[in-house]
This record gives sequence, C-alpha cells and structure tokens, in this order.
Amino acid sequence: MNWKEIYNERLMTAEEAVKKIKSKDRVVIGHAVGEPSYLVSKMVENKKQYEDVELVHMVAMGKGEYCQPGMEKHFRHNSIFVGGCTRDAVSSGRGDFT
Repeated sequence: MNWKEIYNERLMTAEEAVKKIKSKDRVVIGHAVGEPSYLVSKMVENKKQYEDVELVHMVAMGKGEYCQPGMEKHFRHNSIFVGGCTRDAVSSGRGDFT
C-alpha cells in the first residue's frame, strides 16, 4: 500500500476525529497560529464525551474555550508559554505551566 492509499483511508471530518479522543488522553495542539481552530471548536462541542483530557500547547492563540471555568472536568490545559487566553486558567489552578 502506498502513502496515498493510507492517507485516503485516514481522511475524516473534524466531527469524526474528535470522537476518537478518549477520556484521559493527551492531545497536543498545533502551536500559535498553527492551531486547528475548527478542530478545537469541535472538540469543545464534544466535551461531554471526555473526562480529564490533557491539552498541551506551546502557546495558545485561539479562543481557549477549554480553559474557561466549568471545563475542568473535561479538559486540563498544559502550557509551555502562557498566553492571553490561558493565563487565568493557569493562575487560578485550572491549568498547568510546564
């Protein structure tokens, strides 16, 4: 099987992709402006399916909805650099700074 066939077998929508995430998984999100905002948005919409999913970011530049109060059961943010949308979560203990 060549790479094109493998690639085509793995293609899916964002909605399908976020259903593959399981509770307690670690998800690494693209850095800064490389953040897949639509995919992250779909993950947040699917939050009821998750418990304690760690989201690792170099620095978040998106909305950071997963860092908002009330999301602690579903997501735990881990920053390498703390950005504007993650600062409150880290300073209040809802997120981590590595």
